[in-house]
Amino acid sequence: MNKSLSKILTIVTLVLAVLGAIFYGLSVNGSKEEGTLDAPMGNFVGYAMFLLVVAAGIAVVFSMLNLFKKPAVLKKTLLSLAVLAVVLVIAYVMADGGTVLDASGKVFEVTKEGSTSKWVGTGIWYSLILLVVGAALFLWDMVKNLIK
Repeated sequence: MNKSLSKILTIVTLVLAVLGAIFYGLSVNGSKEEGTLDAPMGNFVGYAMFLLVVAAGIAVVFSMLNLFKKPAVLKKTLLSLAVLAVVLVIAYVMADGGTVLDASGKVFEVTKEGSTSKWVGTGIWYSLILLVVGAALFLWDMVKNLIK
């Protein structure tokens, strides 16, 4: 990282830290009695949410820039996304789109036979497939290292 970019990032970090301290002070100093907070934490929570969105956006942008700078990495990423898409299709085919019943056997009105039930089942199957594959690869790696 060059020196000017490092200075800019340091200044931005300092400004964000000062703003965070100010918002925290504004949200905590609203108490009337000791030990109680009547002022809502809205300022501080809103600022934290803003920082979360900004950090996620920066991470996505720089990841995309890195992908486009290195074609080999882009190829591997696209291949991985294709594999995940195939697993999603398999999970969708395996999912049941039937009605959802509660504990007393009554049909939930919101989830009568339709796409909601199908996509919930798809999510469950998708998670299970990825869990099994991940556990198998973990065990394979562990056994391989034990043999060495």
